[in-house]
Amino acid sequence: MQTSGSNIHTVQAMDNDFKPVVGHRFQFRTQPTEWWDGFIDDEVLIVDAPNRVSFIWASGEEKHTVTWMLQDLGDGKVNLHLEQTGISNDQALGRAKYGWGKWCGELEKVLEQ
Repeated sequence: MQTSGSNIHTVQAMDNDFKPVVGHRFQFRTQPTEWWDGFIDDEVLIVDAPNRVSFIWASGEEKHTVTWMLQDLGDGKVNLHLEQTGISNDQALGRAKYGWGKWCGELEKVLEQ
């Protein structure tokens, strides 16, 4: 995970204007669907580079907190922990599981190269 510039993710799932500055408001943008406008409104809550970044993730009526944490395991290994809290219903949980599952699959491909 990078915590600088607009590429918050090693694997860029959505266009964004992220900056690692507490209070910075930004958006993730992707193709809209008939049910969703394609925008996720965000605000940076915590930046503890390179260990942790946390931000609000708001879309529709849902408002979650997403936190990424890196832990150095030594010997060139790093543990990435992703936490998304505040999910209020099964439909939102299903979308989050799908989206992060897809993202993790892409990350795995990049790391295997």
